Amino acid sequence: MPDKFEKIEEQIERLLERDREKEKRIKDEEYYKVRQLAFDNRTVRSLLKLFNKGVLEDLTWVISAGKESLVLAGRGPEGELAIKIYRIYTANFKKYLDYIIGDHRFPPVRDRDKIIPLWAKKEFRNLKRLRDVEVNVPRPIDVTGNILVMQFIGEEGVPAPLLKEVVDLENPRQFLDAILNDIRKAYVDGDLVHGDLSEYNVMVWRSKHWIIDVSQAVVTAHPLSFSFLLRDLERITSFFKKRYRIEVPDPYKLAEDLAKVKEV
Repeated sequence: MPDKFEKIEEQIERLLERDREKEKRIKDEEYYKVRQLAFDNRTVRSLLKLFNKGVLEDLTWVISAGKESLVLAGRGPEGELAIKIYRIYTANFKKYLDYIIGDHRFPPVRDRDKIIPLWAKKEFRNLKRLRDVEVNVPRPIDVTGNILVMQFIGEEGVPAPLLKEVVDLENPRQFLDAILNDIRKAYVDGDLVHGDLSEYNVMVWRSKHWIIDVSQAVVTAHPLSFSFLLRDLERITSFFKKRYRIEVPDPYKLAEDLAKVKEV
């Protein structure tokens, strides 16, 4: 067990050092925070479990280092994977509570050490439910502790661009309609509202949109689900209107229409 621990730690060390010194994907001021997360015993133990289960075969790249998670590229039996490691000690605890309290699928938790693994499990279950109703999201593969493993959207360790980063779309109205249709399927068929949808968590890959970061998604029975739905629609339609100068549907009417469908 200690030897395997050391091998994983050495592998992560190489990834972090390479990105810090050569690729500069991790800013110097973030490096030590990321390193502290990566070498947390619970995180290494969870990675070890994923290797032992055969879910992971290799860790290849650091994709991003955010305030609430570290995302690595890796490989498994089916090819490229995204490995999302949720930060335990730097996460926005109050934000997590806002999205969990009122969601009947999860017990109320007020312990930081318990809520982060629950948050990882929440994103896994949200991805699975959205895939079941054919919403374009990454395929969830496994969740262990504070680590979620899912389909990698991109190629050779390079993630697909975010909608925000795409300079031009061949048919922006058609693209918007496809996203709105996924919002509808999520709400009507999947009983879920993303809750934080914007141009920053939609990826563009092979002429399709991919909705990501669904950890905060709530069930439609959540007391704030309609306000979250309206906010999602306002943000995404506003982006397309400003960026591509196209006519967009009224977000409030869209939200009301979806709510009426759910009432039937």
